[in-house]
Amino acid sequence: MLATFGLSGCANSNGQLAGERGQASGSWAAEVRQQFERASSPEIKEALRDGVISDQEYAEMKQRYAACLSAAGIALTKYDFGGAVLNQPPSMTADETHNMESRCSDDSGEWPIAMFYVQMRVNPSNKDLRQAMIDCFKSKGLVGPGYGLKDYEAGDIPSSDDNSVTSCTIDPEGRLGG
Repeated sequence: MLATFGLSGCANSNGQLAGERGQASGSWAAEVRQQFERASSPEIKEALRDGVISDQEYAEMKQRYAACLSAAGIALTKYDFGGAVLNQPPSMTADETHNMESRCSDDSGEWPIAMFYVQMRVNPSNKDLRQAMIDCFKSKGLVGPGYGLKDYEAGDIPSSDDNSVTSCTIDPEGRLGG
């Protein structure tokens, strides 16, 4: 889904990152500030600094992520809102691939930059989207009319051979055009 940059700062009541020149405000401000404080590199901090992930910051993160994986011999064959598809070399075990992917994700800022990039677009008000997911499952015929929040919370998630479940989970209101 990890160079330490030595700026310390606390968030004040208006969302500004104290000691920083940027400002995180809006519905995702608390989450962005938390990840900013945890960020391990200047590139990740810079992407999070103003509380908005631009297309350019997202593209730069993807380049860093792909380059890190490539340096380890892992090909990134797909990367989109539904996740990543990796092609590991035959000499690498699944555990080694997972560990390298995690390191590359951390080093590149893949987490949290990609998460904020997507979530700020599909859920700009940072609201609870569980009911929207349930409604999406129902509209796609993935669950019956009696399916509800208790089913979802119990982990009873539908399955499908197409991308219906993924699109309902990632973008239940269809803001990304899916």
